[in-house]
Amino acid sequence: MRSVKVIVAILLSTSGIIIAAQSLSQALQVWALLLLALSLTSLLLALIAPLFIKRMRDGRKRSGLPSRYEREKDPWRALSAGEDPTER
Repeated sequence: MRSVKVIVAILLSTSGIIIAAQSLSQALQVWALLLLALSLTSLLLALIAPLFIKRMRDGRKRSGLPSRYEREKDPWRALSAGEDPTER
């Protein structure tokens, strides 16, 4: 599904670049310059985004350091004994 979204973004930005280039070849217009800038930016993002998708997916599963309770071998035993496993 992600690859389809990336391909659609690339196709839309490429068509935006083509339309803006055709319009700019006739006359210098502000909307064509804005469309060209937006299309180039979206094309760049569509090409770069797949490089970071795996990192973002892995980061969502486990973000940051493990909690204090996860570092403890058996935090439930410490809690049932009345100890605080976060204190050392």
